[in-house]
Amino acid sequence: MARESLFAILSRQPWWVSLLVAALLFAVVQLVLPPLAPFVALPFIAVAAYVAWTQLRRTSPVNVEERLAALRAMPWENFRLVISEAYRRQGYTVEESGGGAFDFKLRKDGRTTLVQCRRWKVNQVGVGPVRELFEALSKHDAFNCVCIAAGEFSGNAREFAAGKPATLLNGAALVELVGTIEKTSRRWFTS
Repeated sequence: MARESLFAILSRQPWWVSLLVAALLFAVVQLVLPPLAPFVALPFIAVAAYVAWTQLRRTSPVNVEERLAALRAMPWENFRLVISEAYRRQGYTVEESGGGAFDFKLRKDGRTTLVQCRRWKVNQVGVGPVRELFEALSKHDAFNCVCIAAGEFSGNAREFAAGKPATLLNGAALVELVGTIEKTSRRWFTS
């Protein structure tokens, strides 16, 4: 069984846990070897700062629901622009499809990804659209595919995508994808 480092364990805890460990270590070492106390506590302070930063950037569950509601309220044109811009910012070349099983072709590092997001307002996406997108993979010589929804995916859709080069993107992952776009381009989030 592989052992985890203390820093890996602390990185999954709330930020104040690392700060508490730093304070305790500082107090103990201060009693024994006072000149070394700051140097012993410093790595834990750095971990606390890193964890605080990542936790600050993370979206709360309430905020996720608000953002998903804002995405559902968007007209197709705005939603399409937000998704394509989000992928452009990740370094993809985005090409709109002329119809069919997918909405965008993404290209990066010589690989093609098909993206379908036209059913973003649906409460639950079934297996049909996911199957249709997956079948388009071989027809378009794509590496993988992504099906995007602001709602949920049915159990059948999740079961179908399991083990295949198909990603079902919704919820917090969708909010994270468009998060930077929302902050910099409010005009798309107001119709």
